Amino acid sequence: MDDKGKKEETKSLLDDEDDTLTPDDSDRGVVAQKSGDVKSSKWWKFNFPFSVLFIVGNEFCERFSYYGMRAVLVLFLVKQLQIDENSSTAIYHAFIMLCYLLPLAGALIADSCLGKYMTILSLSLVYAVGNVLVSVSAIPFSLPAEIALAAIGLIVIAMGTGGIKPCVSAFGGDQFKDDQGDNLRRFFSMFYFSINAGSVISTLLTPVLRNDLNCFGTCQCFALAFGVPAVLMVISLVIFIAGTKFYVIKKPKREHAALYLQVPASIVTAVYRRGKLGRSDDEQKHWLQYAVPKYSVKFMEDVRLFLRVLVMLLPLPIFWALFDQQGSRWTLQATRMNGKLGAITIQPDQMQALNPVLILVFIPIFEIVVYPLFGKCRLLKRPLQRMVVGMAIAGLAFIVAGVVQISVQNAAINLKAGESKLVLVNTSPQDMQLSLTSMEGNDSVLYSYNLTQGESRVTPPLAVGYYTLNGTGIQDIDLDLLEQNITQIVFALNNTGSIVPIMSEYEDVPVDGGMSSIQIVSTLRGGRVLDVVLGYDGDSPGECADTSFNAPALTSLNSSERKEIDVGRYQYRITELGTSPNDTIEGTLSRDFLGGATYTLIISQGLNVTVVDVDAPNSVSMFLQVPMYVLITAGEVMFSVTGLEFAYSQAPISMKSMCQAAWLMTVAFGNLVVIIIAEAKIFEDQSIEFFFFAILIFAVTIIFAIMSFFYKYVDPAQIAQSDQSDEDASGGGGGSDESSALILDKSVGAESEQTIPSGGSDLDLDFGTTSEF
Repeated sequence: MDDKGKKEETKSLLDDEDDTLTPDDSDRGVVAQKSGDVKSSKWWKFNFPFSVLFIVGNEFCERFSYYGMRAVLVLFLVKQLQIDENSSTAIYHAFIMLCYLLPLAGALIADSCLGKYMTILSLSLVYAVGNVLVSVSAIPFSLPAEIALAAIGLIVIAMGTGGIKPCVSAFGGDQFKDDQGDNLRRFFSMFYFSINAGSVISTLLTPVLRNDLNCFGTCQCFALAFGVPAVLMVISLVIFIAGTKFYVIKKPKREHAALYLQVPASIVTAVYRRGKLGRSDDEQKHWLQYAVPKYSVKFMEDVRLFLRVLVMLLPLPIFWALFDQQGSRWTLQATRMNGKLGAITIQPDQMQALNPVLILVFIPIFEIVVYPLFGKCRLLKRPLQRMVVGMAIAGLAFIVAGVVQISVQNAAINLKAGESKLVLVNTSPQDMQLSLTSMEGNDSVLYSYNLTQGESRVTPPLAVGYYTLNGTGIQDIDLDLLEQNITQIVFALNNTGSIVPIMSEYEDVPVDGGMSSIQIVSTLRGGRVLDVVLGYDGDSPGECADTSFNAPALTSLNSSERKEIDVGRYQYRITELGTSPNDTIEGTLSRDFLGGATYTLIISQGLNVTVVDVDAPNSVSMFLQVPMYVLITAGEVMFSVTGLEFAYSQAPISMKSMCQAAWLMTVAFGNLVVIIIAEAKIFEDQSIEFFFFAILIFAVTIIFAIMSFFYKYVDPAQIAQSDQSDEDASGGGGGSDESSALILDKSVGAESEQTIPSGGSDLDLDFGTTSEF
């Protein structure tokens, strides 16, 4: 077909109104926003409502805003608001937890009074205001005011994003007819695709805006890094409003105002009345029927459908317990690894960007290749099947994580318990013959070194204890080597021309892969005082004081404190104080600082700078984590995309947003599992903890597979038909109870997917014996 034919075909698809939805679509209970028809168009090769385009675009911009803001939040708290790292971490996680706790409130608002459309509209406006507040707080003017404004902004953002979370995907599902199950599934895939597209772009962009631009007199432009997400949130709101006339908008039923109290109250009533009245002679009577007539049969049927979904959600937090460790345990593992890739150095937290990138690749592959291929073998056709496989794949990811962790631990060069070591540097103009003897046991020489001018040596690990270091031209040096400590001795000439040691001691702790540990030693004589500043290559030294190394008032024959700085190549500026004018020299270090390495910078006569290696950089490649991310992302595609579809399609119409909120709550509880295990400090070996999580999810997967095997899917069209017939019956009177009773009563049609099968316990929630798992 030529281009013109393609255009005509596309036009005919867009003009096709066979599936137009009107206010009279009684099978859906649709209420149009305006008096005209609610248009539905065929775009692409699928019969998708045109309104879905606006919802997907809205979600892309909102997720861009959320993940872009979150990507730089911790650095903002530490560097600009000057909050310590522990408190910043607590604030960050409190914000995330609040984002996943508030969906319940959003679902309540949507289902009881405002409806999904107005809830999304109003809370998106709140969301945008929060983004603006955080962006303004990044403009330096008064630190206490900045902190207060940032706190208010974060709370407002959490209210906005948490409130709309359960509504947007459910509102998108409302745009489809009940017989469009395949298209609904494709929509949720598109929806998830838009989430990850926004995430990956913003996660890559906002750190660049923060780091590469200067604004408002600061070296890092947090105001712009927050401002761009704020603009995207405003665009998200505009896109959502633009699609108003195309939406299918269902008005909330006012009797649902107390739904979130009535559901638990009805369950308590059923349990209480059954205990009080005893088991009925009618063994086919469902235990929820004991709440009738205080609650209508129709309402109790909705409760039953909701409980069926809720029970299936119970094992799911374990998946999120594994999945969310990408930002914690996996990132910490990456800090012990080498992120060097040619001329590029990957930061440990940048590895997380693999997840949304792989999502963008995997979703179409799974939809076009994997699912159809397995479908020919009648596999992976049902949501629960895919979720079970997704959970198992997540377990495999943690087995790989455990194996990688073993490699990292075996390659670690840090001192073990009972060990210490020496670093020896000769900056004197003569060669030195040094000998190290132990003062405990015998006086035999352990090590001898011929240390030439400008040479440095690092001893092998030494047993802790007392030693003596002697050599040509120096007095004997008595050493007390402490456990897991490094003692550094730099030999230099003093004012009289004698060789003297400049000694420093520090604990040998692992250095994060995205950082290097450095110390500056001045070997200058004559009481000279230096001001030493390092800065990123490309910036003037000291221009970014919050990210530079500054050693002010470094006196002769002395050393600075050791500090961790970002990896990369640095420029330096050395100023000799007390001269008129102060002598200053600037230059660029001859080498990059590598991740996990420890260095000492020696400043000698003429203000020359020499870099000495103390500990080598991390040797295990960070890219060994790629298989972990491939597996966890494949598991996410099969688990999360289909989980959204399952929770929506199996929920009663009156409680769809409640089910979406329950789905999001599984994320919060999954994080709680990680917190409990981490705080309990059960495992000293991190690899063992990874294997524990793998075993845990395998066990839960088996349980979930058994539950899935006995789960009987409810046809969404039958739910809608039952809901509509109840509305058509006299205001929920006899007709309503009679039609719903056919579903609640165990004695009616045991082979029906809508029917609770006979037999089994009173706590049966429709896990039938004829499964289509």
